Amino acid sequence: MTSQPTGVAPHPGTVGVDWDAVEREAVRALSEYVKIDSSHPVGRTTETAAFMAERLAGAGIESKLYPTEVEGKVNLVARLPAERPLGKPLLLSNHMDVVQAVAGDWTFDPYSGEVANGYVYGRGALDMKGMGVMELMAMLLLKRRGVELARDVILLCTCDEEIGSTLGAKWMAERHFADLDPAFMLDEGGSGMRGFFSVGDVFEVVVSEKRAVRIRMIARAEPGHASQPWKGAATHRLVRAANAILSQDPEDRLCLPVEEMVRRLGGESAVREIAAQRATRPLLHDTVSLTMMSGGYKINIIPEQAEMSLDCRLLPDTDEHSFVSNLEQVVNDPAVRFEVEWPNAPNATASWDGELFRAIEQACLAHAAGSVVTPSVCVGGTDARFFRERGVPAYGLVPGLYTAEDLKGFHGIDERLSIANLRLGTQIVYDLVLRAAAR
Repeated sequence: MTSQPTGVAPHPGTVGVDWDAVEREAVRALSEYVKIDSSHPVGRTTETAAFMAERLAGAGIESKLYPTEVEGKVNLVARLPAERPLGKPLLLSNHMDVVQAVAGDWTFDPYSGEVANGYVYGRGALDMKGMGVMELMAMLLLKRRGVELARDVILLCTCDEEIGSTLGAKWMAERHFADLDPAFMLDEGGSGMRGFFSVGDVFEVVVSEKRAVRIRMIARAEPGHASQPWKGAATHRLVRAANAILSQDPEDRLCLPVEEMVRRLGGESAVREIAAQRATRPLLHDTVSLTMMSGGYKINIIPEQAEMSLDCRLLPDTDEHSFVSNLEQVVNDPAVRFEVEWPNAPNATASWDGELFRAIEQACLAHAAGSVVTPSVCVGGTDARFFRERGVPAYGLVPGLYTAEDLKGFHGIDERLSIANLRLGTQIVYDLVLRAAAR
């Protein structure tokens, strides 16, 4: 299967921590944090940043706000400095904004912060205020316990991740990179998975991510009366084009991180297990999703124009121009035009033999004995891409062990984080920070 380290002990710096007290504090903090509505379309993060700043200040940690040109959208940076740093900082990243939630669909109000049945409920509990609290607790523990650092540890809390990070991580990387300039970065994207693989519990540590290509497929033709249909109508052309694309079976292949993942999970049987799950299947191929359709203005008129939008997610080693050219050939209709939004991030992959990956791996194995840690690819997008494109090794993991039911909470109804996973995640984050940044 794999030659991963065995019998890994928790970092000595975790010994003596009152984890029951840490758990209680983390639960209170997360419950209060998700009560703050930072959802889009407003995406206001002034109050969430104040929440973080207040708790950091209570432990004697200073933070700095980075207001953007849009009122209410701010980013926060806090730093624990090393007296004699041996290298660049470790960056702990999380975003404070969340997607919308319709209260009528939820068991508990999405901004209630209800603690029930061993869970903290609320929009953002998983994505990603829960990890924000894990990273906050790690900062507080470092300060309270007087840990001597070999490098600075920076906490970055951003806005706008859910709408492309324009005023969040992208803005910080473009305008204030010198204030961060990390050796490596921990962000979201991967997770611990329970019940997915026959080898047992698996931590997927994201080292790269798929790149998004967005296509507007536009058909134009002569309009006419709906009583006289013809094959050349814009709507009919567009439906045929979409059918041609979506009826194609995607071609499976293993990009390098997934190839290593398969090796660590046991070979060919792991490929079948990856293919069997909706959450992991996109690791094996490029994907095309039809997400929006529009056309027409009266039921008895065949319109002159119709549009469909395709959200395509490409494996890191896919050539985006060849991919789009292939779709155009599949459609093979000059009356159907493609408008393409090309990827905004390069093909960048962090090493799974690097210092931070090893620290993550050891921390996971120390606090979840018998688990497997593997590199993987994020099938969505994260803030880490803006740092990878600057050469920063960036890794994604929301630590904890999540079932398929748990993972439905990402952008879903009744989003929640178990208290057990909040505790485990905090232990893993603190442990890996000690391994990567303590003297």
